[in-house]
Amino acid sequence: MDDDCDRGEGHHPIVLVVDDNPAIRDMVAWALELDGYEPAEAAEGQEALAWVDNAVREGRYPSVILLDLAMPGMDGETFLQRLRSQWESTYPFPRIVVITAGTGLTTAAALDVQQVIVKPFHVRDLLDIIRRLTV
Repeated sequence: MDDDCDRGEGHHPIVLVVDDNPAIRDMVAWALELDGYEPAEAAEGQEALAWVDNAVREGRYPSVILLDLAMPGMDGETFLQRLRSQWESTYPFPRIVVITAGTGLTTAAALDVQQVIVKPFHVRDLLDIIRRLTV
């Protein structure tokens, strides 16, 4: 299936922002909306899994997931493991961009994700990455 399936006429690519910091979620969601994306937000992994389950039932799939690793409740790595184990293979797995404080040497290859961004980051750099991943 083509990655553009969620982008029918009048639809914008969905980007799920999973971060426990409401200021980061708000800032990123605002920038995404201004750049033509449909932002969705979750404060931790369990909430994000529930959002994904609901979206899939509606036939909507995120193109990109921005994922903080260090969150209370279900952290980013656990969310990613659960998402991979329950994802339906009939639709391409979303691109994953990890957002981290950079305290460890976390690499995209080690996490099997498309990109790792270290906080603090510039929103324009994040948008550039998302644009490349949703082309």
